[in-house]
Amino acid sequence: MHPSHEIFMRRCITLAQKGLGYTYPNPMVGAVVVINEKIIGEGWHQKAGSPHAEVNALKGLTEEQLAQATLYVSLEPCSHHGKTPPCSDLILTKGIKKVVVGAKDPNPKVAGQGIKRLQDAGVTVISDVLKQACITLNKRFYCFHTKKRPYIIIKWAQSADGYIAPRDDKKGDVFWISDAHSQQLAHRWRAEEHAILVGRKTVEHDNPTLTTRKWAGTNPIRMVLDPRNSISKKANVLHQDAQTIVFNTIKSETAQQTQWHKVNANAILEQVLLWAHQNEIQSILVEGGAHTIEGFIEKNIWDECRIIQSKTKLNDGVKAPKEPLGKKMTQKLVGDQLQIILNEKQTLKI
Repeated sequence: MHPSHEIFMRRCITLAQKGLGYTYPNPMVGAVVVINEKIIGEGWHQKAGSPHAEVNALKGLTEEQLAQATLYVSLEPCSHHGKTPPCSDLILTKGIKKVVVGAKDPNPKVAGQGIKRLQDAGVTVISDVLKQACITLNKRFYCFHTKKRPYIIIKWAQSADGYIAPRDDKKGDVFWISDAHSQQLAHRWRAEEHAILVGRKTVEHDNPTLTTRKWAGTNPIRMVLDPRNSISKKANVLHQDAQTIVFNTIKSETAQQTQWHKVNANAILEQVLLWAHQNEIQSILVEGGAHTIEGFIEKNIWDECRIIQSKTKLNDGVKAPKEPLGKKMTQKLVGDQLQIILNEKQTLKI
């Protein structure tokens, strides 16, 4: 394989990452156009419903340039009509003769058909360039289509002695264990994921808004596990600044931005994931509380765990969830420490 293929594919990945949090339910995709080892055009998928990466990269190029160019794209060009026309058709219309692809699209509507369409039309296609990096880039999209459920990130902050909250924590008042930088990081994570989930106790004790107030980005869809439908009607998560889904055993109802979805008392988590898949929710950030997080861990319904470790000691309080098993990575933050654990076991398919 020509060494420059990886250089240009890395650029595609860098461009694609700019779309994180904005492209759901579509994948993040980056594309560059190259002639004689020089980039003459580039683009990325910026927002769901807007032009795809290939469209943006090919925009404004002349017929002469297109006839000589190689198109690099981090994910297989689509072959089906969605909100935009198929990119494989665009490539053929533009007269591109060579395409380098990072990874195949797991969506059954594409699944190799985009590459086949190009090859059948005489285009030279080189596949699987930096394949694993391109799959990791779209880990949420791949999980959604291959495991038929959202990518699950569980997250909490804990004190140096292993507590997530003091015993005397006042209801409605958020107690911050982590520092200001880590709090902003947590809001950035919210902006990156499709949905955020908490249990009833977290709503009652902290009254969180679950929005991205400390980071510029899209508010995630809020999910609340409230079996008895008992949270206060004045709870911040029911305010109309973001969409909210309340999973309960009492009723199904919709009022403005809030939807109550009735589930059975048994296997609530599995029903939540089924609903999420049916509604094209590609990722969920599970923020609490301890009981809810432990439920995901016990059933092995998680892909990534993020633990913010503070230097603060509480001496007593609500114990943090037991750390799950998996591949560990540690990162130093400004004042705190971040531990990321990846679940290497087979997780639940819905």
